[in-house]
Amino acid sequence: MSEDEETLHNRSSAVERMVAILAELEKAPAGVPLKVIAERTGVTRSTVYRIMNSLVAHGMVRQVQGARFILGSRLLSLANGVLSPLIDRVIAERAQSRLNRLAATLGESCMVSVYNRSLVQVVAAASGSKPYALHAAVGQSLPIHAGAGSKILLANLPTEEVERILSGELKRFTTMTHVEPDALRAELALVRSRGWSRDGGEFAIQVNAYGAPIIDSSGRVVAAISVPFLAGRDAAYEERVRIVAITTATAIGASLR
Repeated sequence: MSEDEETLHNRSSAVERMVAILAELEKAPAGVPLKVIAERTGVTRSTVYRIMNSLVAHGMVRQVQGARFILGSRLLSLANGVLSPLIDRVIAERAQSRLNRLAATLGESCMVSVYNRSLVQVVAAASGSKPYALHAAVGQSLPIHAGAGSKILLANLPTEEVERILSGELKRFTTMTHVEPDALRAELALVRSRGWSRDGGEFAIQVNAYGAPIIDSSGRVVAAISVPFLAGRDAAYEERVRIVAITTATAIGASLR
């Protein structure tokens, strides 16, 4: 074997070991000790230690309490950057016909949105037939902390991502916008416990909305539906909007499985 061939072989073996290690971490979201990784992959502990140090230094892996290791935010970010556009397209395709039916049923506009780098992006929408139906545009960006769909997405982000967002400056759009971290944490806890959200004029004072999560086959919230309507409607109408939002979100989620 020539020197160049030997170098290429060594690099290939190193990549294979790294992939094996990352595969073990992917199976264990709560983390895996270094010793267990070595046992499961068949890679020597010294080699695992060396590879892990490099992965940690580049943000690909992170050490947590109890000397356990988990996938790092940089690796997840890289994966998200590659896969997200494809996933968003599938969600939009599966959602559109159901949004059209919702808009025809209620006469209200509706939209499906996803989380995208601290903002919420609309990936599918349908316009209502009522004269005052609020317009939603595909590609539109919305704040992560205000609005029914936005709160669904924020409530289901990893805790460290939520805290990162809450530690930044949150714009107050109306007097109803939650901008204090403790108040927003309480609101997000309520959203998680209910399984749906209500916007009572947080983004625009005369606009209310209901939101519901779209859940994929792994049980992960991948998107949110929201149905905005003008404030001042009676309780019976609001309840109808809430139920239709939830059932439509459930149907979209089922189509992803």
